[in-house]
Amino acid sequence: MCALALVWEFLARLRLWPELLFPSLSSVFASLASEIAHGEIAGRTWYSLSLIGTGLGLAILASFLASSLAMLFPACADALSALMAVLHPLPAIAILPILLLWFKTGPHSIVLLILFSAFWPLTASIHAGLRSVPVTQVEVGKNLGLKGFGLVWNVMLPAALPAIIAGLRVGWARAWQASVAAEMVFGASGKDGGLGWFLYKKRYFLEVPAVFAGMLVIIAIGLLVENLLYKFLERQTIERWGMSSE
Repeated sequence: MCALALVWEFLARLRLWPELLFPSLSSVFASLASEIAHGEIAGRTWYSLSLIGTGLGLAILASFLASSLAMLFPACADALSALMAVLHPLPAIAILPILLLWFKTGPHSIVLLILFSAFWPLTASIHAGLRSVPVTQVEVGKNLGLKGFGLVWNVMLPAALPAIIAGLRVGWARAWQASVAAEMVFGASGKDGGLGWFLYKKRYFLEVPAVFAGMLVIIAIGLLVENLLYKFLERQTIERWGMSSE
């Protein structure tokens, strides 16, 4: 990362491209500090994270419910497989026109887009993880009197935890990407808007250092979630319970 930063600064100072289009890192960090001091980028970040938290939370609940039903009822499994085959390959950005027509612009449309983008990878990982649980573990649960959702919750979900966490990683990444993309297309609802709207607005006014500053915030949040939240979850569950292959 340091080497990349040095190369970036070196190329910027060579003035091979106009400074308006290729600002130096020093100007990018100066813009980032200015935006933080003014409080706008913090407010935009919080707005984006609140939408992602809502949409991703709904996607997690829906994925667990759909995967559980698919494990309990063959008809639900067939229906889920058919929907996965049709809708999983569809990029979330492709449903933007439909959301615009049905729900207009606003935070509810962005939440629905996040829900759609995160649901399919989450469901694919959770369902695959549940199906990979050894039959012996399932039979032990049944012998203990567990059945239905109790069997799924107490036996199958813990056994499928590595796949579930992998799905959460992908779902989070898809949700983050969809949120920024949607805000850049939908814009702001009134005075509200997230980091995607911040990037769009700064690009419109040709404040290129601020655009890169917003991108740095997006990258930093992604790294923090990956290295703090998911690594913590793995240490407290997979590694602690001896489920890791490492």
